Amino acid sequence: MNILRINQMKTMYKIWFDTENIYLKNNQGSVAYLPLKDYKPLLNASDEERNNYEFSPFGIHWAKLDEDLCFDGFISIKE
Repeated sequence: MNILRINQMKTMYKIWFDTENIYLKNNQGSVAYLPLKDYKPLLNASDEERNNYEFSPFGIHWAKLDEDLCFDGFISIKE
């Protein structure tokens, strides 16, 4: 599990998966999730591939899977 401090947002993010969703948690304890069925590369990826990601100021990037999710997507789904 990777954790990154994004200075501009002053927020810590942690992500994890279960069989149906990807979850995002910030340092205030808020958790949001997105369904993996909407992101076929992540749905079909191995645990090793899913956990090989990088954070950017705007979201999460999986280079080997050529997949990107933006933080705004998690925020809008929660609201």
